[in-house]
Amino acid sequence: MRRLLAVVLVCALLVPSAAAVPDARLAVTDVTVAPETPVVGEPVTVTATVRESAGSPSPVELSAVRLVSGETTLAAATNPGSLSPGETLSLDLTHAFASAGTKDLAVVAVGEDADGERVEVRRPLTVVVEQAAPQLEVTVDRAVARTENRVQVQLSNPNTAQYRNLTVRLDAPGAVEDRRTVPVVAGGATVVRNLSFAPQRAGDVQVRVVTSYATDTGVPRQTSYVETVTVDPLREDVGVAVRPAAPPAQAAAGGTLQGLLGGGGTLQQRGQQSDGEGAPDAVTVEVTNFGNAPLREAVVHPSAGDRALPRAFVGRLAPGESATVEVDLAAVRSPANVTARVEYATGDRTGSAVGAFDYQPPVGAVRLTGVSLTRDGDTLRIAGNAGNVGDGEVTGLVVAVGESEFVAPAYPQRDYFIGTVEGSEFAPFELTADADVANATTVPVEVTYRSDGVERTETVELPMDRSLAEGEDGNRNGLALGVVAVLGVALLAGGIAVVVGRYR
Repeated sequence: MRRLLAVVLVCALLVPSAAAVPDARLAVTDVTVAPETPVVGEPVTVTATVRESAGSPSPVELSAVRLVSGETTLAAATNPGSLSPGETLSLDLTHAFASAGTKDLAVVAVGEDADGERVEVRRPLTVVVEQAAPQLEVTVDRAVARTENRVQVQLSNPNTAQYRNLTVRLDAPGAVEDRRTVPVVAGGATVVRNLSFAPQRAGDVQVRVVTSYATDTGVPRQTSYVETVTVDPLREDVGVAVRPAAPPAQAAAGGTLQGLLGGGGTLQQRGQQSDGEGAPDAVTVEVTNFGNAPLREAVVHPSAGDRALPRAFVGRLAPGESATVEVDLAAVRSPANVTARVEYATGDRTGSAVGAFDYQPPVGAVRLTGVSLTRDGDTLRIAGNAGNVGDGEVTGLVVAVGESEFVAPAYPQRDYFIGTVEGSEFAPFELTADADVANATTVPVEVTYRSDGVERTETVELPMDRSLAEGEDGNRNGLALGVVAVLGVALLAGGIAVVVGRYR
């Protein structure tokens, strides 16, 4: 009896329980990840294939297929459909990871069989997420053939973790500065590096920037950026304008127009002072780059006639940029053609351009104005103004009574020292003389001064006022309008003679 009971128990244990065998047998038979090496912030698609076994006695209605991390659902497909025995269903589950690292995930399929019983299957999945590649922004200024062109590369780190050991390399025709290194770019940071290339020919060229780097975990990576750049032919055009440092309105307007016209290494401007215009003791030289490539090492070589003047350094000028230097002409004492030759380098060549200006040095000239003759007994008094009608100062100005048959200097004012008179200024004077007013027809007055280092002496003959001989009293103007005109003509003629003689 005991043996029979033991056999029955053993047989009972060998028969499978009906409740332990589900009516619907599900399985996640295949899982693929795209891309294979996902990065932070990039959409990752997990394709899961769910299959119901061909031996299942009942179809299954899927309620959800989920991509989970622990208890958190990252992506889900709700009510994707039903499966009959032997059928499969493929579903895409997409998620973007916010951080790098190893992600332990699972694909979970949940459904109900024909009897309403819950069926669930889980398949583990491991995904390694790496940092996002550096974001590259490449800026190329307008490229010109046969000259060095800058390529600006901006590296941005979109991650929270850092990059290390970055190398930025330029692959372009005529690359000059083709490599830059960056030790570290912190998370969220941006760095800029400049590269350059000098293509020999104009046209479209490809500029490729390659960045190698290591992730925060030490994994080496590389990213690149390619851009097509149009290269223009080298155009050389340099303008040189020479004008007075303080030009009159007319001269300045003419000079500005000449300067704006440009001219590609030829004579840009030839200024000339008009009669009556003020002359400076300096000129300005304006150098303008009208070309499409930078000027380098630009130097101004000024000269006055055959005399070289001190050089002036301009340096670098970008396209469309101008620079002005001042040339001192204080040592130039005679009229001269002032030229400014600018030597420079642009692209792979050197060149020069010239500007010129006809220079007239500032000269002072004295004219007596407002002169009156009065008689005080036997003394003749002469009063008036000594005006400087030139644009340069006069120094050591002395006005004195000259001698003639009927006129002689007399105390107390035989002569009168005025000293220095600036251009377009005047100073009063008063002289005394002994004169035979009955017989004298003119009163000689000598004017002595220095201008531009040259001493000048001029004698002015003042017409005698005949009313003085008749014994009339009072302060009367002894110069008629014609006297002033004669005096001015005499001094102007004397001044022209002196300037012409000095020029010769």
